[in-house]
Amino acid sequence: MQMFKIKGNKEKRSHKGATGMSNHNGRKVVAVIIISMLIILLVAAGAYLALEDLVGGMDIQSFFEDSQAQQNEEIAASQQQAFDGYAFLEDNEKQAYARVVGMLTDFDTEVKVSGVDTEEIERVLAAIDYDYPEIFWAGEFSYYFDEGTQKVSKVMVEYPYDEAEKERRQTEIEAAFQEYSRGIKSGMSDYDKVKYAYEYVIKNTIYQEDLEDDQNIYSVFGKKGSVCAGYSKAIQYLLKRTGIECSYVAGEAIGQGAHAWNLVRVDGEYYYLDATWGEFNIADNAEPEKSIFYDYFCVTTAELLKSHHPDQTLIAYPEFTATAANYFVKENKLYDLNKKSEENRFVDDLEVALNTGEKYFHYAITDANTIGVAEDLMDDVLGSYYWFSSEDSLSNTIELY
Repeated sequence: MQMFKIKGNKEKRSHKGATGMSNHNGRKVVAVIIISMLIILLVAAGAYLALEDLVGGMDIQSFFEDSQAQQNEEIAASQQQAFDGYAFLEDNEKQAYARVVGMLTDFDTEVKVSGVDTEEIERVLAAIDYDYPEIFWAGEFSYYFDEGTQKVSKVMVEYPYDEAEKERRQTEIEAAFQEYSRGIKSGMSDYDKVKYAYEYVIKNTIYQEDLEDDQNIYSVFGKKGSVCAGYSKAIQYLLKRTGIECSYVAGEAIGQGAHAWNLVRVDGEYYYLDATWGEFNIADNAEPEKSIFYDYFCVTTAELLKSHHPDQTLIAYPEFTATAANYFVKENKLYDLNKKSEENRFVDDLEVALNTGEKYFHYAITDANTIGVAEDLMDDVLGSYYWFSSEDSLSNTIELY
């Protein structure tokens, strides 16, 4: 055995005058601290056992996860809009919804769920995609389930980038929102807020396919290019943050494939809104000369169904019939050209647009059979112009020059 010896003084004392403390007193203090820590540990252990007894032997981590999920569910319920996906889920699905939302907001990669099968978890994930445009970092989902019962036990997500990149993009989106919000004036009506958001997104975004992130809001606010999903989620994001009820609608454009648009509430009534189809010319839509179509600005169900088909697998949409916030109605650009007085009003409005230097004149007619009347009047007033008309000839845009 080898013994190590300590050379020099075996004990070193310090002296600090009247306020000094000998090592003897120091050992007493250390002993008191150790005893206090032991007492705290014993109390904590007792509290843990008491908590286990209180929750009926449940795993403590699961208990706290359940508590957090309940808080998330209460938050989701308080923020619920009438036509959000959450509103159409069953109670067991809402619980899973809250857990998955918690996972995403905390940037975790997995979360335990219970009480839902594979079909129900698909509804849950679709609802979250519909309801949370601000969670732009969600990637590809997967889940574990029992092959016999089809019950899901865990949901996982792969993020396209790390949390630092997510934070960087979030900062960029917030800066874009602050720029946007400078255009929100005190006393703006619901209609004005919706119109401002619609025009802002169209004017600041180029329709561009096959971009990364084109299914989320970063494509609009960070890259300034997107497709229908990005346009619609950006509109939803802006309007919700400025107090306007706005939901995301998925479906198809008849004869063209998958599509997305919005449902907005203006002065208590619901309307469909399609900002993607507000692009004046998708093939040539560079700034700053871009104009806007208003054919699908606050339209009824009947008008929408001429060209769109909403997916009602998750959300059931009733018929919406209000017209007060329709662009052509609100802007007094709807003309019944079967009446001479309306012909005169149409001519007067055209002349005002021409004389005030407007580049575009948007209007609609009540009867497609009067489109020839409109054309004759435009020839008389304008002479030369470009004319863009909808398939049913009811809504029209004239480029003045």
